[in-house]
Amino acid sequence: MGRPPEVVPVTPRRLTGFDSVFLAAELPGNWLHVMAVLILDPQSIPGGYSFDGFREFIARRLHLVPPLRRRLLEVPFGLARPLWAEEPDLDLELHVRRAAVPSPGGPREVAALAAEIDERPLDRSRPLWELVVVEGLAHGRFAVVAKLHHSMMDGMAGLRHMASLFSAEPGLDEPREPAWQRPSRVPSDLELLAGAVPSLLQQPLRAARAGARTLASGLRDAVRSVEREEAEPPPTTVRRMSFNAHTTAHRAVAYTALPLAELKAAGRPMSATVNDVLLAVVAGALRQYLGPRGELPPEPLVAGVPLSTHVEGEDRDNAVTSSSVSLATHLEDPAERLAAIRDASSYAKRHRRSAVSDSLAEWLDIPPPLVFSFVARAYTGLRLVDRMPLMCNLLVSSVNGPPSALYFGGARLVGLYPLGPVYDGMALNVTALRCGDSLDVGLVACRGVIRDLWEIADAMPDALAELTASRRARARRARAS
Repeated sequence: MGRPPEVVPVTPRRLTGFDSVFLAAELPGNWLHVMAVLILDPQSIPGGYSFDGFREFIARRLHLVPPLRRRLLEVPFGLARPLWAEEPDLDLELHVRRAAVPSPGGPREVAALAAEIDERPLDRSRPLWELVVVEGLAHGRFAVVAKLHHSMMDGMAGLRHMASLFSAEPGLDEPREPAWQRPSRVPSDLELLAGAVPSLLQQPLRAARAGARTLASGLRDAVRSVEREEAEPPPTTVRRMSFNAHTTAHRAVAYTALPLAELKAAGRPMSATVNDVLLAVVAGALRQYLGPRGELPPEPLVAGVPLSTHVEGEDRDNAVTSSSVSLATHLEDPAERLAAIRDASSYAKRHRRSAVSDSLAEWLDIPPPLVFSFVARAYTGLRLVDRMPLMCNLLVSSVNGPPSALYFGGARLVGLYPLGPVYDGMALNVTALRCGDSLDVGLVACRGVIRDLWEIADAMPDALAELTASRRARARRARAS
């Protein structure tokens, strides 16, 4: 007989304030899960593709991704942050499901199904994730629509965890036998309330600590600004657009892929990063979309750009702040637009560890979830989105993905399109991921606000071509002079 697996007792772990905000602020129509569409070619799967085989692949590797084994324990009345507890009886039939699109399915059919999946909230009584295997795609391919709650992890952490499910070769290697995770007894509601008391008593200390750190960081930033003699950029007024409206639960999804080499070439002459070029491409696509509708404003549109604050060795699955970056959509010349975006983005990166962002995680640890829930309900219920000034018009984010070809369940990964959340007043989200030699871009919108999302997605390759043509024209003029 073989040696029995090691018994590892597991105790519930309290969420950070940052993680719990994504749960407390979630409301009907404003679901805070994140998704991704994976396009897979099954020709490399040993023995061929089958849904049962794919689900077995997930089952045998589930222990490699600890967050997927945890379920939520919410403290009654939202008096303290929830806890993650090991799920004693995870039923994969509820988490790995099967669907199909009319064959031969293409991007629009897959995106329509992904939008339907996006519209449904995750069940908080079990681990907050699901995979939907989508069959019926053209060329014998299939897709996987992955969905998990933002309280579990952000994009950077998601890639780190999900790397355990990918491989550099198509062969299905056998993972190491997992240790038996024996959950501790699930606490009762009364025990959860009792456990919240120490957390509540520590709030004054947390507030004092966060205040001291914010003050110290603020003084440090002020000294650095004086030493650099760096003036802040002029304030940007954010013009309210049609997609800065009240959102419903209905979603639209679209996606596209941009050649990474072309993005790098477009930014190289002016030392612009791939992220800068992505913002310029989004700006160009929005100009093409808004111009014919008579909706292009004289002021530049502003993007909210998430910035990772992950520190090496730090055990946090959500570590991100955000900055506002002008998209310079008022400039007609694509090259001038990119230069303006590069400067605005560079300033945002230099100041991303400001006093507020540096201690944000500590401040979010202080109020109990019921406070965030009250604020979120007031924000949507009172339609404050129509009265409060905007920080940005849309969200645009980018994450570094795998640099080379990967396999998932033995199938070759053809495309990996990330899909971020939308929220009241922010009905458009653009998320990109570097995958091999392309930048895969996913777009999500509230369907009641933006009905023709594919027009924006389809305009992005054209906007990149326009930028490339402008760069080449400038180079020719420089050589001629």
